[in-house]
Amino acid sequence: MSYQFNALNRGVYIADNLAFLREINDESVDLVSIDPPFGKSRTWPAGQFKPPLTKAELDNELRLLASWGIATPQQAMAAGLEWPPDSPLKGGYSDIWSWDDDIHEEWVETLRASYPAVHSLIETTRLVHSDGRAAYLCFMAVRLIEIHRILKPTGSLFLHCDHTANGYLRQLLDAVFGSDNLRNEIIWERAAGRAKGSQHAPRTLGVDTDTIFWYAKSRDAVFHGVYATLTEAEMQQRFPHQDARGRYHTNVPLFCQPSMGARPNLCYEYNGVRNPHPSGWRVSRDRLAEMDANGEIIWRDGKRPLRKSYAADYRGKPIGNLWGDIPNVTSGIELTGYPTQKPVALAERIIQASTNPGDIVLDCFAGCAYTAIAAERLDRQWTAVDWNPRAWTVFKRQFNKPSLALLTCHDLTTGQQVLGSEPTVTVHGPRQLPQRQSPVREEQLQPLSTPARQYKEKALMSNDEMLAELLRLSGWTAWCCGFANRRPDGAIVKTTRNFHLDHIDPVSRGGINDLMNRAPMCPYHNIRKSDRLVSLREYRNQIADAGELMVSSFRDLIDLGSAQVQTAQIYARRLVQRRPQEVLPPPPAQP
Repeated sequence: MSYQFNALNRGVYIADNLAFLREINDESVDLVSIDPPFGKSRTWPAGQFKPPLTKAELDNELRLLASWGIATPQQAMAAGLEWPPDSPLKGGYSDIWSWDDDIHEEWVETLRASYPAVHSLIETTRLVHSDGRAAYLCFMAVRLIEIHRILKPTGSLFLHCDHTANGYLRQLLDAVFGSDNLRNEIIWERAAGRAKGSQHAPRTLGVDTDTIFWYAKSRDAVFHGVYATLTEAEMQQRFPHQDARGRYHTNVPLFCQPSMGARPNLCYEYNGVRNPHPSGWRVSRDRLAEMDANGEIIWRDGKRPLRKSYAADYRGKPIGNLWGDIPNVTSGIELTGYPTQKPVALAERIIQASTNPGDIVLDCFAGCAYTAIAAERLDRQWTAVDWNPRAWTVFKRQFNKPSLALLTCHDLTTGQQVLGSEPTVTVHGPRQLPQRQSPVREEQLQPLSTPARQYKEKALMSNDEMLAELLRLSGWTAWCCGFANRRPDGAIVKTTRNFHLDHIDPVSRGGINDLMNRAPMCPYHNIRKSDRLVSLREYRNQIADAGELMVSSFRDLIDLGSAQVQTAQIYARRLVQRRPQEVLPPPPAQP
């Protein structure tokens, strides 16, 4: 059974995009074009998002959130949204990913059970790179799986990234879409001719390109080719002549080449000229007479007929996967203030190449509005999703600029309108998502939101600090098997390197996410443990039974009950330093 796209045309949804994607019907979208976070492990201060909000815009964002029942940063976080960063509570944009804070255990378990290739890639990334990079891949994986589900068989995904994680993302996309469905790895030269490498003793090359991965849902994906428009100078050079119909050139002969072989049905005399080769003419006598009557032929010396080729019929210069003719947005009417903004021309090229007029385009990382503007210009239906209310402010700014103005933007939702029935951009909150009609299969991911990370209270300790505290308690050995970093003489090196931080009791089984429930693990056993919802106490018995202990006996490992009491005391001291007015929780009872 086929289903129609069930979100609103020209609808902007301020919501967690995973929750939104799970409500979209199967195989109902023609194109998903996204510019997601790049996983760069850095934070941008709010002041870098220029120009700043006016008071009226800030008041509008806060009013809009209030209309959805969201009046505090904590309520925004619970809804999966970011709080307006220009409010009294300052904040910025974080592209730092944490396995403990950003990933749900249910995601990992579903991936392990239903998408083993994806799960294996994520676990390998934890070992090869870091928990942070693996968390970023897990965040992307659960969304890409939903994107694959909602694309039509003729649909495509274009994913924009840079060198930071493109290698990992390509493997992830191979696992979700299938490596056979990679159509192109497009290289966008965003800083053509302006290398950014240092002029003073450079240690590396400047990075002037981004990557756009194009994956098709199937072999039936729509594709119209990619062509570049000629400049005025190129147009005059290529089409030097002009008549009433426009510019043209006469480089197309009407005689076939001898190499094309004899074609007796096209061998005839016309206007006193007989073809000089056995191959004959390129067209039939009737078609040649029609072209001549329409003034489409130039007769050189009365004997050499040449066909006029008009600029109006020229599609443009064919382009491969190196796109160096679209400059980045650095100034001008398109500028929004986001440092990661992409040009509308880039989205227009993607949309023209992979969709037809009237098709449905979805951007679920839509903060800069450029994909929506391109889709509207090209007569496509479109829907946009972003977890930051600032996206709605940017949409209104962009659509109301004189040279971009296309529609009216307002703040009131209009209900489940028929697609295309009202030329108005509407905004919708996290509780105003579409209602899915297609069935949900058991193996599909649970509809969980990823909490916004922007306004989380700073942890009492960083992961490195927790690792150091916990390793001191065990003499710098892993709590799972006794692994330690050792010098050639056997001496233990006091370092957090080569240790992972894990939970003693799984969070899904009631374990807390604080120091009292954390343990330093060796990478080998930590990655294997992620496949099993077991406590560390249970897992240590399995390690001992498998003969994988790296100490003389089980008794040489740290006692977990005693360790939890000591970590509760460490936590209490840190808490007193930070919030002395609060009542401290009692330490857990020793089992």
